[in-house]
Amino acid sequence: DSTYYVFAYSWTPEFCYGQPTYAGCKNPQAFWGTYFTLHGLWPQYSNGGYPATCTTEAFNSSIPTSIGWNDMTQYWPNVQYLETDSSYDSFWEHEWTKHGTCSGLTQQDYFQNTLNLIKSFGTPKSVTAAVGGTISAASLRSDFGGAEYVSLQCTSGKFLNGAYTCWSKVNNLPTAQIVCGADVQKEDTCTASTLTVTSF
Repeated sequence: DSTYYVFAYSWTPEFCYGQPTYAGCKNPQAFWGTYFTLHGLWPQYSNGGYPATCTTEAFNSSIPTSIGWNDMTQYWPNVQYLETDSSYDSFWEHEWTKHGTCSGLTQQDYFQNTLNLIKSFGTPKSVTAAVGGTISAASLRSDFGGAEYVSLQCTSGKFLNGAYTCWSKVNNLPTAQIVCGADVQKEDTCTASTLTVTSF
């Protein structure tokens, strides 16, 4: 089966609204309050569904440091733990084990290219401008390329908590934004026409 990538963003203030006791939610980085962070880069079958846990290659805990710890914790944080906690890298380990092992990339390339993607294709200005207020769901979909190119994620249909965009997989790398598969489009959970962009 041919595969493409689902690129999953998180809106940390909304995630933290439901997890107020998490270490990173008690003391969030300012960046997380105005920009999407990473959830993951997920191989997806073009005709629906996705592969998972494709190899037994264990997560290499030296990778985040070699890529840049500050970049990893800013763009791809694990808000459940303090950075000094030995469990902090459990989120990255999960993403590598479940999804990265199906990418065909080395761990270094998987994490680096995912970081590169959020740096070059990050948060629409409209989201940052709407923090603490509301945004039109239709205009946000348009800002992401159009309704077929993004699957917005909401709590209770109206509180923005993330987004999925879709990317062609060329030489195993996410290369160009493409129309999302029908199953990914159906995962859009933002049913309201006006969405709330939660602030910390």
